[in-house]
Amino acid sequence: MSLLAAALSVALQAAPERETRVAVADLLGQTPSQVATALGAAPDPVAADAFRIAEAERSIEIYPAMRFWRVAPAGDSCVTGFPEVPDPDNVEGRPRTRLARRNRGYLVFENGRLAAIHPEPLRPGGTGPATREGVEAFGRARSLESPWLAAPGGLPAPDGLGVLDRLPPIPDDLSVASICGPLPNGPPVRSGDIGTDIIWAMIGLPFLVAVPFQRSEAARADREGGALLASVEPGSVLPQGVDAFAAGTRGVRVYGDPADPGFAVVAVKLGPGHSNGSDIGLLGVRDGRVVWETERFPAQVLGLRGLMCRDGEGRPGRIRPGCSTTGYLEP
Repeated sequence: MSLLAAALSVALQAAPERETRVAVADLLGQTPSQVATALGAAPDPVAADAFRIAEAERSIEIYPAMRFWRVAPAGDSCVTGFPEVPDPDNVEGRPRTRLARRNRGYLVFENGRLAAIHPEPLRPGGTGPATREGVEAFGRARSLESPWLAAPGGLPAPDGLGVLDRLPPIPDDLSVASICGPLPNGPPVRSGDIGTDIIWAMIGLPFLVAVPFQRSEAARADREGGALLASVEPGSVLPQGVDAFAAGTRGVRVYGDPADPGFAVVAVKLGPGHSNGSDIGLLGVRDGRVVWETERFPAQVLGLRGLMCRDGEGRPGRIRPGCSTTGYLEP
């Protein structure tokens, strides 16, 4: 070990990780902004960060737990999770690693106030070496157990508020914990071979020709799709029906269910978000009335986009128009 590496190792050991913990009972009744402040998350959550339901005179917002992860101070990295979630495999490990395995869940707000936090449970057998078969089995199980599905392979959330009854159980004395520690600095990652770098750059050159068109198309999708989504909200009535609402806008599809003709999901293509792929918005419409809405970040993180392309056994594929063979929805 070099002298520099040894000094870095000693420095990291000398700087202990810091844990903060907030009892969920102390967060109940607070607004999204107050909860974000209490947990050290990015400030001022907005409705677009959540899955939103308006039904039976109730207003519900379900945020992914990721929206409330603690923001790391400069030079640090943080993990946030729910330490009380039981582990069926009883895996030992560093507190940071154990917490990172318990970082998914749902924060439910009713009428703008926190009503409950539902952490996702840990599934047995998820600690072995990663294999293709294991990853696929995990994806299938997670899809089939999703609270967004009333039936395997169906459209998400056809029963609106029924989603609340399928959220995971809440462990006793639940808390939200974060562990932060120093992030070691490292040199930028390169191939180490300038010739290889040049070759990869040349491979990418032909794709640059399409970039202006792609950017123009992305801007159009964001402009037109965003305007369509902005014209409605949960509780809105579509006077001429769901098909007329979607007609005339490119990148919009209506998905129906023969077993439930009164319900449909409208998928709207938007511009690119955190990745190079296009974001989407989803509307759940029951008998011409918008019951729920989600878009961009929560549509992806909460898994609704992926569920649109899963069959009755939880396998991804070209289940519906716009789905890729890998289960990626592009309206």
